[in-house]
Amino acid sequence: MFILEKKLSKFGSIPGLSRIKKLLSKWNNPQNNLKIILVGGTNGKGSTVSYLSSILKESGYKVGSFYSPHLVNYNERIKINGKEIKNKTLNSYAKKILKYRGKITIFEAITAIAFQYFSDKKCDYAVMEIGMGGRLDACNIADETLSIITNISYDHTQYLGKNLRKIAYEKAGIMKKGTAITGAKGESLEEIKRISKKRKIKLKILGKDFKLSNIIANNKETKFKYNKTNYEVNLLGEFQAFNASLAIKTAEELGLSKNAIKLGLQKAKINGRMQIIGKKPLVIIDSAHNPNAITQIVTNLQLFNYRKLIVVFGVMKDKNWKKMLKIIKRKSNLIIYNKPKYSRAEDPKNLNKFFKGKIISDVNNSLKYARKVSREDDLVLVVGSIYQLSELKIKK
Repeated sequence: MFILEKKLSKFGSIPGLSRIKKLLSKWNNPQNNLKIILVGGTNGKGSTVSYLSSILKESGYKVGSFYSPHLVNYNERIKINGKEIKNKTLNSYAKKILKYRGKITIFEAITAIAFQYFSDKKCDYAVMEIGMGGRLDACNIADETLSIITNISYDHTQYLGKNLRKIAYEKAGIMKKGTAITGAKGESLEEIKRISKKRKIKLKILGKDFKLSNIIANNKETKFKYNKTNYEVNLLGEFQAFNASLAIKTAEELGLSKNAIKLGLQKAKINGRMQIIGKKPLVIIDSAHNPNAITQIVTNLQLFNYRKLIVVFGVMKDKNWKKMLKIIKRKSNLIIYNKPKYSRAEDPKNLNKFFKGKIISDVNNSLKYARKVSREDDLVLVVGSIYQLSELKIKK
């Protein structure tokens, strides 16, 4: 266990900037030494961070990348040019946090560490994935060079609001100056446009200011046309073309070359996004944890030829898991429920009452059983929460 978890996890998630502001002021505000790009939205944030970071690296910049949450360990959240922070280094920053006498949450602490580490290593850019919301997220303590809002759908409604306009208002809080790029639609987009106009922010909108077309996704890569240029990425699923297009537009706004953009997209990678971890049967894991993301994953299963679909499902109790299960059960032949080892995890008995499946509380045993009852031409999908993925043994 990371040394800060035991000390700080008890505080849970507390929106607000006052605590991290006090901490970073004691550290001489390292975030002010960096060009910051904030990436918010509901889904696709991590992939977008990965694409943009890879493009910046191919452009010759030293780039820090911050992801949230992680799959296996906290080191995954903090990277420079694709390399994770070393344990010794991470623990040295953690000890500074432990000496701090003010109240701080685990997310605020790890965000502060990222800013300090990127500053100490003299990164040119820091591409920061917003954890939740935006306006009151710890990453938003920084003044951004550019901001990206991927999309808006229902998630974290107990914190962000019960309708899309309220959620969009919170997400749009990362737009404080300069230029913003978004793939949002409908009433969410209207709220983002209202705020950008009020704050005099130049807004670039997918479908209006830049175009995405000719998406061709298969089980090896995803190809698409951005404006008049063809691009490809190694991450799977049509939605990856959407994420990549936001990174391309951001790169263009930064004046990066088309060659660097192409190379960066091709080299980008991130675990837990339609990631294949086994064959015969085919085993795919994905961090989709809300109805919108589940819909995307289920739709993109058509990329694969398979006989039956077996789903391993673990979820947090504050998610709209009933809607998620309604989407999944249309395609699945068997759902195996587990309970991630996390305080917010939903009891699999409740899931089983809603839709009959099989309960095997441990995700590794669930996957073992799924493989056992599968034929070689079946597909096993592990989905529902990134926290259950963190308990799997994933080779990087």
